[in-house]
Amino acid sequence: MRKLLFIIFLFSFQIAFAQKESKAIAKIIAGPMLGYMEHTECLVWVQTACAKKITIQYRIKGANVAWMSNTLSNTEAAICKPFISKFIFTGLEMGTNYEYQILLDNQVQQFTYPLVFKTKVLWEWRTPPPDFSFMLGSCLYINDSAYDRPGKPYGGSDEILTTMTNTPADFMIWLGDNTYTREADYSSASGIAYRYLHTRSTQQMQPFLAKMNHYAIWDDHDYGDNDANKHYDLKEASAACFKAYWGNKTYGENGQGIYHNFRFSDAEFFLLDDRWFRDESELQESKFSKTQLGSNQLSWLKNKLKHSKATFKFVAMGGQFINENTNVESYNLYKKEREEIIQFMIDQKISGVFFLSGDRHHTELLKNDKVTSTLGYPLYDLTSSSITAGSSSVLKTAEAQNPQRVENTLTVENNFCTIKIGGPKRGERVLTITCFDAKGMVKWGKSLKESELKAIN
Repeated sequence: MRKLLFIIFLFSFQIAFAQKESKAIAKIIAGPMLGYMEHTECLVWVQTACAKKITIQYRIKGANVAWMSNTLSNTEAAICKPFISKFIFTGLEMGTNYEYQILLDNQVQQFTYPLVFKTKVLWEWRTPPPDFSFMLGSCLYINDSAYDRPGKPYGGSDEILTTMTNTPADFMIWLGDNTYTREADYSSASGIAYRYLHTRSTQQMQPFLAKMNHYAIWDDHDYGDNDANKHYDLKEASAACFKAYWGNKTYGENGQGIYHNFRFSDAEFFLLDDRWFRDESELQESKFSKTQLGSNQLSWLKNKLKHSKATFKFVAMGGQFINENTNVESYNLYKKEREEIIQFMIDQKISGVFFLSGDRHHTELLKNDKVTSTLGYPLYDLTSSSITAGSSSVLKTAEAQNPQRVENTLTVENNFCTIKIGGPKRGERVLTITCFDAKGMVKWGKSLKESELKAIN
């Protein structure tokens, strides 16, 4: 009798759960986000709940034609758990603006901002390279009181995301620490997934995700624990989460790492993975031959740089590259590998290299003049940090007077940067950096001519 009552109870519970799910309203939790974009292809990411069928209809913007349609089905047993869909639209027209709409179970979803994407222009052998701009930043900390340390919240206002949405740019490069796993997160795969979901569903973020294309790398806090290296126990779970939440075209090689590259106009971007292959940074370099990139990724970077015909070659990584005046985690703790990369650029006469980095919780433009006599130009490293995480204590250290820092480029409040590439033709292109505070006020700017980044022939 007791067993029969239990079966009846269990059956009743299953019916009630099914009825609850059937009555649940399908909704969008996060997104849409524009991922990578090419000449005839674009990725759109969206996360939903309680929808069995997710559809995106799209057409050339302003065209009075029928919608093209792409549908994905939610096959999860628990239909209301968060569900990620990645739509890859192919066969698109080049250099064209598209509009789209999202339907959940055949119901059109409403947005207060336009849903549009555009494809790359085929300019090679036809016109001068198109002018363009991109945005960059790192260290996005969204407060979550149940998980945060006691005291003053570490994360600043997320209103900066609205400012970023309203700042013109063609795409965004996330330079790592794009979310912050806490102690209760990086100890389990479910914890990592929770943190990614919590950050991505931030309300202020949604218009920004839809506004432009997004490319990402990670650093320690969206990979694992603080200063995590290649032996982080849950690196596979972390990689799965990173790949699920971002829309890069590729991720590493042979399932290892998340590095990749892409081209835009006459620039090429090499987005590096500074965690997957990384030896412990505290190992003494005099006693241990350590690496940050690993042999495969290092070979990939060298070959990609040599192969590239881009005017500007942006090498992006989570931590600083050229800073010789810091004792915190950076390439200054991997001097031998840094020297190897620079020597390769000298030997192979690689022009136009410009480094991008995050992590430090302050923004600055660093310059290495030592290589000018052998390479032909100084190396620059633009560190852009942080978007919302607490500011650094650099002003209280000897590094406040870093001789490598370009004058008047240190910013310690929440900020982001843009880089614009413009000019009438190859040979006359100009790279212009602008740093903005959370309200969109310009903190500083700097321009470099293409000719200032030329290697010795």
